[in-house]
Amino acid sequence: MSTNEERREAAKRKLEERLERERQQARRRKIIIASVSTVVVVAIVATATTLIVKKVLDDREAARWTACSYQDQPSRFDQLPKEVPAEVPANQRAQAQAYLDEMKAGEAKQRTSPKPDSKQLKEGTADMVLDTSQGAIPITLQRTGAPCNTAAVISLAEKKFYDGTPCHRLTNSETLKVLQCGDPTGTGAGGPGWSSPDELPTDLKPAGQPDPSSGEAPVIYPRGTVAIANSNNPQTGQSNTGSSQFFLVMQDSQLAANYSVVGKVDPNGLTVLDKIAKNGLTPGPNGSADDGKPKQPVDITTATVDSGSAA
Repeated sequence: MSTNEERREAAKRKLEERLERERQQARRRKIIIASVSTVVVVAIVATATTLIVKKVLDDREAARWTACSYQDQPSRFDQLPKEVPAEVPANQRAQAQAYLDEMKAGEAKQRTSPKPDSKQLKEGTADMVLDTSQGAIPITLQRTGAPCNTAAVISLAEKKFYDGTPCHRLTNSETLKVLQCGDPTGTGAGGPGWSSPDELPTDLKPAGQPDPSSGEAPVIYPRGTVAIANSNNPQTGQSNTGSSQFFLVMQDSQLAANYSVVGKVDPNGLTVLDKIAKNGLTPGPNGSADDGKPKQPVDITTATVDSGSAA
């Protein structure tokens, strides 16, 4: 039989073994808890990092795009009278009739085109070439400054809206020398059925003192500038009327800063513009010797565009 001493030793060993097992279990619990905590922290950090990176990328992507509001635009031909109004003076009736006949002939050539997407890039460039009856006019379109109007030109060119259309107006005054294109009707009244928002230039050099009646000072549109024509009227509050028509500046010209700039004619195109200007013009119904149709017709055979890349 065991002695008391042996029993005490056996009990002591069992106690020490139990305490050792408890210590080992406690160490294992700490290791597991620490491991789980590390995994949780890593997961939280990874999730937070992912969210931060996603927000930065989303913000960066959003900064590259802008919202554009393209609005339906009623046809100006719907407002034409069927005949010269009776109140037109006798000495002006022949001129008025010629204008009305020209407008009626143009009305049959109207075209429409779908509106561009409302979300457009606001940086980068695109290359457009106007193949005309007087030679090719390459243009670098620039989204910065007027992304909605530049996108409109790109969309119209891609949908062949400009193909087979005339450049209907040549102005060659002392302060304004431009060739205007983009109207299939050739009258200055045609468009695609919608209008673009105003994106007016803010970086053009002033050309003189403000006009007392409007308070606006003219600015210089440099040679080669491509800008969108419009029928805005600050006096009546009419705005956002630009659409398909654009003008190419042949020499530095003075205008109010009311026309969205969408690009610049490349050097080879300037040579073609110089030839067109040299050919002269045929005065229009208003009788001005400085404004009318190009004497040698300028017809856009095709307008092709390479949408290019964002900056």
